[in-house]
Amino acid sequence: MMLVPLAAATLAGSTTSHAQTDSKTVATDVMATFIVAGAIDPNHKVPALNAVQGAGVANVAVAFPIAVLKHGTQYIYTLGSQNTTFAGTCQDTYKLTQVQNGKVVTLDSGVIVNSYNCTANTVWFWYISGNPVPDAPGIATLTGTISYGTKKVSTKLTVLIQ
Repeated sequence: MMLVPLAAATLAGSTTSHAQTDSKTVATDVMATFIVAGAIDPNHKVPALNAVQGAGVANVAVAFPIAVLKHGTQYIYTLGSQNTTFAGTCQDTYKLTQVQNGKVVTLDSGVIVNSYNCTANTVWFWYISGNPVPDAPGIATLTGTISYGTKKVSTKLTVLIQ
């Protein structure tokens, strides 16, 4: 697998560190914003951070996100996150799983970036080339997880393997 990390963008302004949901407080110090699978760019132009010249905002260029994965093909997995208040070390991972005969089976997994210094008011995106998708037709789940301090947060994408 090939790891290609990109730098973070800094957010303007301040953010809050919690949200209210159904009378429960949910920690929002680090939040997973997206996980996507995309084709590997033979021209090495994407993924890219702030690739749109003249844009007035931080931006991410990725291969068009797809949900149908062809077995035997490698894809770039891109995980985004937003850090509102956490200061410390983060780690990003991905996992492609599928339920087979009533059991969750890991088809592919890996560490996208082992350790980076998370700082408050930043957004991050990291990506990695996964292994070729195994011959396991059917619905699967692509999960991106950010570990920070003693906590973890994840985001999931349902995919179809053909």
